[in-house]
Amino acid sequence: MGEASTSEKFWVEVVLPLALPGLLTYAVPEGVPFNSIQPGVRVVVPLRGRRLYTAIVHHARLDAPAYKVVPIEAVLDERPVVPIQALKFWDWIAEYYMCGLGEVALAALPAGLRLGSETRVELAASTLENKEFDEAGLDDSAFDVVEALRIRGSMTLVELGRALNVPHPAQAVQRLVDAGWVVSTEELKTAAKPRKVAMVRWSQRAASDEPWLAEQMELTARKAPIQHHLLVALAAKFDDLLEGAPLSPLLKAVEGATDAQIRGGIQRLVTRGVLVKFERDPWAAPQGESVVALAALSPAQLKALQDVELGFEKDLNVLLEGVTGSGKTEVYTHAIDRELRQGRDVLFLVPEIALTAQLIVRLRKFFGRHLEVYHSRFSPRQRTATHARISAGEKGGRLVVGARSAIFMPFSNLGLIVVDEEHDASYKQQDPAPRYQARDAALKLAQLHGARVLLGSATPSLESRRLVQVNRMHHVLLSERFGGAVLPEVRIVDLRAHYKRRTMEGHFSKELMEAIDSTLKAGRQVILFQNRRGYAPTIQCHLCGWTPECERCDVGLTYHKRLEDLHCHYCGYRKSVPPECPRCKGKDLISKGLGTERIVEEVQAKFPDHGVERMDLDTTRSARGHERIIERFEQGETRVLVGTQMVTKGLDFDGVGLVGVLQADRLLHFPDFRAFERTFQLLTQVAGRAGRRNTRGLVLVQTFDPEHWVLQHVLTHDSQRMADAEMHERQAYAYPPHTRLFRISLRHRDPYLLRIAAAAFAQRLRERYSDRVVGPEEPPVPRVNDTYIRNVLIKLERESSATTFKEALARDVEALSKVKAWKSIRVIVDVDPY
Repeated sequence: MGEASTSEKFWVEVVLPLALPGLLTYAVPEGVPFNSIQPGVRVVVPLRGRRLYTAIVHHARLDAPAYKVVPIEAVLDERPVVPIQALKFWDWIAEYYMCGLGEVALAALPAGLRLGSETRVELAASTLENKEFDEAGLDDSAFDVVEALRIRGSMTLVELGRALNVPHPAQAVQRLVDAGWVVSTEELKTAAKPRKVAMVRWSQRAASDEPWLAEQMELTARKAPIQHHLLVALAAKFDDLLEGAPLSPLLKAVEGATDAQIRGGIQRLVTRGVLVKFERDPWAAPQGESVVALAALSPAQLKALQDVELGFEKDLNVLLEGVTGSGKTEVYTHAIDRELRQGRDVLFLVPEIALTAQLIVRLRKFFGRHLEVYHSRFSPRQRTATHARISAGEKGGRLVVGARSAIFMPFSNLGLIVVDEEHDASYKQQDPAPRYQARDAALKLAQLHGARVLLGSATPSLESRRLVQVNRMHHVLLSERFGGAVLPEVRIVDLRAHYKRRTMEGHFSKELMEAIDSTLKAGRQVILFQNRRGYAPTIQCHLCGWTPECERCDVGLTYHKRLEDLHCHYCGYRKSVPPECPRCKGKDLISKGLGTERIVEEVQAKFPDHGVERMDLDTTRSARGHERIIERFEQGETRVLVGTQMVTKGLDFDGVGLVGVLQADRLLHFPDFRAFERTFQLLTQVAGRAGRRNTRGLVLVQTFDPEHWVLQHVLTHDSQRMADAEMHERQAYAYPPHTRLFRISLRHRDPYLLRIAAAAFAQRLRERYSDRVVGPEEPPVPRVNDTYIRNVLIKLERESSATTFKEALARDVEALSKVKAWKSIRVIVDVDPY
């Protein structure tokens, strides 16, 4: 910030968490010491009149601005809530992904840190219930706020200020929010109720008095066989029953007994004083600080860990390529443990936090109180509390597990970033800005902290492989499955032959249906993969060929049979299935195509005695829908799991004997330059769910193109040859990772105006970049929510200066906006749009 006397006048540049370009300048009232406002503290500032916002100080300045500025209203923090490294990271995100710093702040800050004058607050439920609350810890201003909210209920900050005759109540309100006395109404709307799971554990007497427990065992063996089988199952399955075990698996522990009989047996054991029943959030930290030792590594895993450490010693980040089921997580945990022991923080990124409950439970056992989970499952207040704990930089190191948004956690002592399944497309933020790639951003974040990055995948992205090729990343190979398990057998099923011989049963080949039958008879489970939700992509009139289309988008409506609705998966438009064709009045409307809902129907019709469930966006909309589905599958209640690409991530079960892919062709022929790479990744990942323990699994891939070269590489699990072939293709046509890609998307409600403006814009770009400009082109869905879209792609050589290019592109976008007729066209620049 520079040197200054404490009384010298100065100004601050702040970041407002709004979609505004650049920084805003505010004056600091006289008498405020220069060193009292550090970068990263929050201040309350006015914007457009009387409206107040919380802003983050970016830096202070001593030179007076050449324009009139207003003063800040209040300083909320004594110490920064956003460390200087995090601010530098925000700057990089805004510059690299060509967005505003305010948009970065909006993505990075939890709602509890962004109070504004229109934010409504009210007393927390715990405060209301505690009528004799302890007011000793409240100063006068905070006490007045609590009393006002107790009397008048929910109020905005402006209303509070008027009621208390205080110009700036934000400081007092923020202290109360941080202390848990007050919550915003936004928190109340989005707060999730804590999940509770029924648990049982040994009583203190049973755990400490072995002769007495043996006596109970003997007594139940003679008089209560169900209770005896329960005790035996508990002793055999769970090592530490003082910590507790879930109740659900016990309901399957006694063969031939009903749920009611087993529940009765458990209750009688509780009455006897042998067991204790209780409830617990399975993701919550265990009581006390007891943790289990890290799992012992196999020789292959130990060699991989040593190679990882060797890469770090060379000052290189590491790509760990391990086949599915090789135990990459165990390698991660040992690398994490080393950092935590040295008091450094670790960030563990996963593609979708919702699908990693198993991972969270495992890490909790190893790292106990060090573990923090950060994602949308939690309320804004919980996310704010986690942000505050990380910002405080407590000694001992913290392990933060989260999806891509966890990249914005305010670390000050970061030592390691682990990016699991680094190839996954979920790491790319699509809308709104910042449209960042969390894997790539992790490399920059680590550089700012002097930390290391460990990328892991069974099917590494071509971007990561290129970094290995140019010696910017160290490659470690883990080529064998843990515990001697072998990779599954993959078979390609030729649908052409089955349709020709008329051996199809619905959308299932005879071969796949027989494999499902034999797998279920063997007591094993089945996963069926189809990357399309709903019952069918559309319905069609059998007489005239009419198909329903969205009124707001240029796309057909997907048929959802259970709801008897037609849905647009782009804008959310819905309508009921018409009783007849609106064009010819025909009554014969038939469904066309295949979705997960239809697969479930066909499997249930064939195997009515087995539990069948689907996992897609429709069944996992609730806060814990995915967890319940996975839990039922893990416990064996669900025998067949049907799903979209969700089933390729985060599932590690012993009992899966068969994986079936219903239609591989839709993936292969998707209009995207990464279609082949992503098809190979998806099929390899879903195939890896089969046979992860002692029995070899089977994978059947149904296709009309069995000779396709990508499927042949899936057949042989050959990720390296697949990558080499695709790299050669990308280089020939100048696509990433050999070039940088920029997509400029122009959007407007007038298609004629948009077409003219997009052509003129592309021509301006083509004058500078010639054949590196592609377009303007319509995307596969050219109209979404009544807005038409035209895209322009620019391929930029890796050797070219990205900074110079972005500056020129920003000028081109600005020039477009200055044309009066085109001023209302929305222009979105997406850097690395894949």
